[in-house]
This record gives sequence, structure tokens and C-alpha cells, in this order.
Amino acid sequence: MAMTYWERRGWQAVVLIAIILAIGALRIAASVIVPVLFAMFLAMLLSPAVSVLHGLRLPRAIAAAVVVGSLIAVVGLAFNATWKPAREWLDTAPTTMHTLEQKLRPVTRLLAKVESVSEQAGRVAGPVATGETDTSPPVIVDVNATVVSTPDWLFAIATTLMVTFFLLAGGPSLLMDLDVACNGLGSNTRLIQVVATISDDVGRYFAAVTISNLLLGIGTAVTMQWLGMPNALLWGVVAFLFNFIPYAGSATTLVLLTVVALVSFDGLERAFAVAGCYLVLTTVEGQIVQPMVVGHRLDVSPLLVFLSLWFGGWLWGIAGVALAVPLLVSIKALTIELGSRTATEPGESSLLEPTAESPARAAAAAADLL
Repeated sequence: MAMTYWERRGWQAVVLIAIILAIGALRIAASVIVPVLFAMFLAMLLSPAVSVLHGLRLPRAIAAAVVVGSLIAVVGLAFNATWKPAREWLDTAPTTMHTLEQKLRPVTRLLAKVESVSEQAGRVAGPVATGETDTSPPVIVDVNATVVSTPDWLFAIATTLMVTFFLLAGGPSLLMDLDVACNGLGSNTRLIQVVATISDDVGRYFAAVTISNLLLGIGTAVTMQWLGMPNALLWGVVAFLFNFIPYAGSATTLVLLTVVALVSFDGLERAFAVAGCYLVLTTVEGQIVQPMVVGHRLDVSPLLVFLSLWFGGWLWGIAGVALAVPLLVSIKALTIELGSRTATEPGESSLLEPTAESPARAAAAAADLL
């Protein structure tokens, strides 16, 4: 029976209200959802290493512990190697900004002249207000904000690592237990196959992106060392990490490198050399290396990437910006997989409907997951 016009409008209103409520719930529950999402993507990235160790007859829980422990050790070593130069750079930030202001004084003078002309044009165009006072409220800096947020960050990092460990240690059996607990009628082989395929695609994608970003970080560190930039290793790490955020990450790195080069060198030639070399590196990485390593199957429109970064930043802040592209790629992988299975298996039942296939086949289908 076809729905009437008002019934369709009613359903559209219900869907819209449900979307608004879901967005509000995601924003309120950010402290719970964000660590779990990070853990899921981290588990996809680390699952090949766990599978290799498990193939060497190492128990999966021990293999997961070794991989997670190795990750913590590598991150700790990188943090220890870059913390001192980063701290020194932050301590000298006021002096750096003063030096930058002196070097950019001709530009600021030009901008001041333009602003003066604009103000004069405004006085000619309209009446001059008298007796105006600045009633804007004073800016209050919360000194304790960082101290208060530090335990939250530490708790989120600990939660991410623990959930990652359990996802890696559980492996296919965890998915089987969740599937049986949800439907209570046996394992849905086709659903597990879809999840396994999506996990494999997304895991390979981000592993390839990590390799590409690592090459960019190494190239940046070597180039900055060759150009005489201070703390070349720090800038290599910055280029590696920031490049996980498309467009905005590389642009931020370019601005930071240009500012430090302007302060560190006399004249503009070497500063332009630093900016130009990084532009060449990031262009080669983005246009040649990454397409060769990653491929084009999960390419996403730049407009969608920009909108996802904007929406993720509004929803969850910095964490939302970091999660925007992984979530977008996962959604595309899901649509590709569901579309291919709908085209090849038009007469079969829904993916969410349990089948009568044996649990042994379901376990085999989940063998590639995590």
C-alpha cells in the first residue's frame, strides 16, 4: 500500500529528528566514542603484524601484547627524541615571534597603510561616532584548563590502547561471539565475510598511507638537515604525523617550516628554499608515491574530504579532524562491498539475516579479520 503525501512527510520529519538526535548523542558521548573509534582503526592497522606472530604459533593474546607494547615503545622513543627540541622551540616562541615581526616589518607597514586608507574611506562614507568606548569583555585565560584536560587525554589514550589490545587478542573469535550474541540463531557467514573484506581493505589502505607518510617524514628530515634547518628530526616527525590529515596537515607543516626558516636564516632565499623543497616533497608524495602505494579503489572526492574535516572538527575537535578521513574511507569501503554483493547475489537474503550455514564456515570467513 503506497503512503500518502502526509505520511511521507511524517517519515521524513522522523528521519530528520533521528539524525539530529544522533549527532547530538555523538557530540555528548565523544569521550566514550572517540577512543573506541581510534582503537578500531589502530587494530585494523596492526592486525597484519598480529597475524604474522600468530602464524608463528604464538598465542594471539601474547602476539597482541607484543605488538601493542612495540607500538608504545616506538612512540615513546620518538617522543623522547623530539621532546627536547620541541620544548626548546616552544620556550623560545616569544623571541621567535619578535624576530619574525622584525623581518616582516615591511609587509606589516604596507598592511597598515592599506588599513589606514580603508579607515579614511569609511570616515568619508559615514558619520564619525563620538564618545565610543571599547566595551568588549576582557579575555580570561584559564590557566588550569591544560591541567584539567591532561587526565582526560591520558584516560583516552589508555582506553584506546586497552580496547586495541582486546580487539587484536580476540580476533575472529570475538566477532563470532558478538554475532552469536546478537542474533542467537547461529553465525551469519555472509555478514562476517563483508566485515572481513571491509576490514582488510581499510587496513591495507591505512597501512599504505602510513608507509607513504613515513617516506615523506624521512625525506623532510633529510632535506631539512641538508638545508641547515634546526631540529630536522622534529620536522620529519611533524611532516609524518600531520600528513595523515589531508590538505590541512601539509599546509600547516608548510606554514611552520616557513616561519622557522624566516626566523633561523638571514635573508629570504633559504626560507624560500625550505618552503619550496617541502612543497616539492609533499607534491611528489601526494601525486606520485601515495597513488602508487595506496591505489585508487578507495579514493575520496576532495570536496567530501574537506566537508568531513569540517564536520569532524565541529563535532569532536582535533580528534574529529583525525578521525574524519578514516571514517569516510570506511564508509566508502562499506558501500563498495555492499554494492558488489548486491550486484552478484541479487536473490539472496539480507546480510543481517542469519543463515543456516555451519559455524565452521563462518569461522573460516572471519579468519582474515583482525
